[in-house]
Amino acid sequence: MDTPAMRPLILSLERLDRIRDALSRYGGTASVRDLHRSYGIWAWEVEQAAQLGWLTIWTRKPRVGRPSVIAKVSRKENAKLPEPRSQIEGAISTRHFNFALRSVGAFHRGMQSIGIPPIVSAYMAVYSPRSRQGASASASRLLRRPDVQAARQWFYAMIRGEIPTHERMPETASGIWERLRSLQA
Repeated sequence: MDTPAMRPLILSLERLDRIRDALSRYGGTASVRDLHRSYGIWAWEVEQAAQLGWLTIWTRKPRVGRPSVIAKVSRKENAKLPEPRSQIEGAISTRHFNFALRSVGAFHRGMQSIGIPPIVSAYMAVYSPRSRQGASASASRLLRRPDVQAARQWFYAMIRGEIPTHERMPETASGIWERLRSLQA
C-alpha cells in the first residue's frame, strides 16, 4: 500500500505577493538564486508565477562563470491570480492515512481479548497515546475528519474490489470523493 506523497507544490496568492515584493526591491529584475538566498523563494514558485503570466524567465549566460536564471516582472494585463492559501486543500497526512488503513482492517482483529475496541486499537497502533481513554476520544474525533472519512471509504472500496489494485489513492479528500463517484458511474 502506497503512503501519500509529500504535499503538492502549489503557488498561493500570498507567495505570489512575496515574489512581487522581492522583485520590486530589486528593481523588477533579479536572479532566481538571489531570490532564494535573500527571500526564501523557491525556483518552482518562480516557474509557477511565470506560467500564470506574472513573470518572464530567461537564462543569462556570461562568457565566463555560472549561467544565471533571471526573473523579471511581466506587465501582462490578463495574468491569472492563484488561490489564497486558505482555499488550497491540503493533502491527507501520513498518520491519518495509516489510521484510516488500520481502522478499516481492525474490525476483524482488534484487541477484543483484552477489552479494547477495534478503532481504539487502530489508533493505538498508529499513535502513542498516554491512556486508553485518550485514545478512545482521539479516535472518535479522527473518525469525524473529512480526510479520514474519505480515505476509509477508499479502503472499503478497495476491499470490495471496486478500485483497480494498481491505482494510487488521490492526495486530497475531494480528489478521493471525485474518483469514487467516477468509479460508481
